Amino acid sequence: MWVHLMDVDVRLATAQDRTALERFYAREGKNFQDLSSRASSTPFGAPLETMFIIAASQDMVLAALKLDIGEDPKVGRIGFVKYFEIEDELESTDLGSKVLSRATEIAEKKGLRALDVLVPESRGDVIALFQQSGFEENCKEVYLRRHFKGSVFQ
Repeated sequence: MWVHLMDVDVRLATAQDRTALERFYAREGKNFQDLSSRASSTPFGAPLETMFIIAASQDMVLAALKLDIGEDPKVGRIGFVKYFEIEDELESTDLGSKVLSRATEIAEKKGLRALDVLVPESRGDVIALFQQSGFEENCKEVYLRRHFKGSVFQ
């Protein structure tokens, strides 16, 4: 895929972008319908507002993230970034920074107190991108799981 990054528009997605978002997330191995309907899986519960920020060229989405806005009782209104994906061929460009910058602008305009994101520790490249965009490590968490037999036939 060859895209001139000068022709990329970073903006809030509209209803007209739905098909392009579906195609984009499908290329990334995700189901847009599932992503857009998941609401209660944020640290603050159900969001008050949800939006997608996209980088698009013509009718093609090249990067996207979901921004949920909610109320944290201790902090106030915060945003939570989820499902941030960039076309593989464009990961080494500044496209990710541009999308995060747009998310920050929106957060500031909406008067949010903070933007949060959870990133797996194994994704150093993604962590570095967020840190370059002004995000700071708040805490480390350990995700634990105990497996059980799935069925009597295993």
